[in-house]
Amino acid sequence: LLVEGRPSCHPVAVRGRDVMTFSRFRADVAAAAGRLRGTGQAVLACDDTYAFAVGWFALLHVGADIVLPPNGQSGTLAAFADRSILVVDDTVLSITPAPNARFQMLDLNRRRIIFHTSGSTGTPKRITRTLGMLQRESETLQRVWGDCAGTEPVRATVSHQHLYGLAFRLLWPLSAGRPFDATTDAVWETLLPKLGNGAMLISSPAHLGRLVGIHPVASDRRPSLVFSAGAPLSRDAAVMCDAILGCRPTEIFGSTETGAMAARRPNDGDEPWKLLPDTAIRCDNDGRMAVCSPYGRREWQQTEDVVEPAADGFRFIGRADRIVKIEGKRVSLPEVEAALEALPLVAAAAVVLLPGLPARLGGLLVLTQEGRARLDQLGGFRFARLLRGDLARTFDPAGLPRSWRFADALPMQAMGKRASAEIVALFGHASP
Repeated sequence: LLVEGRPSCHPVAVRGRDVMTFSRFRADVAAAAGRLRGTGQAVLACDDTYAFAVGWFALLHVGADIVLPPNGQSGTLAAFADRSILVVDDTVLSITPAPNARFQMLDLNRRRIIFHTSGSTGTPKRITRTLGMLQRESETLQRVWGDCAGTEPVRATVSHQHLYGLAFRLLWPLSAGRPFDATTDAVWETLLPKLGNGAMLISSPAHLGRLVGIHPVASDRRPSLVFSAGAPLSRDAAVMCDAILGCRPTEIFGSTETGAMAARRPNDGDEPWKLLPDTAIRCDNDGRMAVCSPYGRREWQQTEDVVEPAADGFRFIGRADRIVKIEGKRVSLPEVEAALEALPLVAAAAVVLLPGLPARLGGLLVLTQEGRARLDQLGGFRFARLLRGDLARTFDPAGLPRSWRFADALPMQAMGKRASAEIVALFGHASP
């Protein structure tokens, strides 16, 4: 990108009314690279997506490994700094641009990006990808959706710090010559006025589920593509997105290890996932899916996703790590949650396996107005007995939650995934 170049006035990013041109971008990267020369590894953590892009290319061109932290909390970044790892933040832009710098071609297979994911347990997991893998993913996204993407700046409600946001809102637009918004809009009130006709919107179930009450977007400002990833998108959220934004969302199925591997446009909520080009899957005897991704390491990667093969793809059944054994009996946590949420007393439920022996389950509930009234009337012990009695009609007693907690909302991560570690922590040292 920096060696072959683009026209000097080509827009790279927008920030409010300001347009960052390619000549400005190239000069900012050169200046940042001058400051970072000699760096072997650095944490890249920027709120501003344009600043992140400048830091990204500067670190790549000085030969540094880029470390993406699991979150941008001050304590997390301080822990990296304590290990003498340089933290590159938004201040990479607070230097004078260097317009006459020269760049050399990068070795795509020697430039490494180290991701940290929270995983299902909340414990960060280190995953290394190469620049070549990310480039191949950008090429695939352009191949599949490029004709529909339009030329308006790419808008986003999700951060660029994790693979989904990085790939869809930054690397793909950069490689395709499409400008991106440097700002992440956490609320619809700031994003919707900026939408242009045919724009691409990178979002998540956590945000698409909060469209209720928003007035429909005018027909001349509707996006051509709305993407969602990170967690399952409810049918209600998909219908609301179509009604408000005038565009049915496209769901992305993938992981930090594999990148985007499948997609679908939900209608009734049970559509099969269609594999992206050159991606292959296979299943073991338990239905657990292994993936061979064209922008992975080109080897089979075992997942904990249980699927059923379908034409050109698969149907997602659930996560193998959400099936546990209690007193020798297999218990599906999603099934228990669904049964709880079917009760008129319960608005939302999360069931987790609690640490320690004997194995036991904990249930965290968000109650309906009727449920809160019954809890106040009966007290916690009798209310829990009422819940267990309802569940016992369809579940073996061994698989029923023994400890209960009640909350106003389920703890969620930024992308809409349940924060499993936070939920478990709410039970403390609950007695069996």
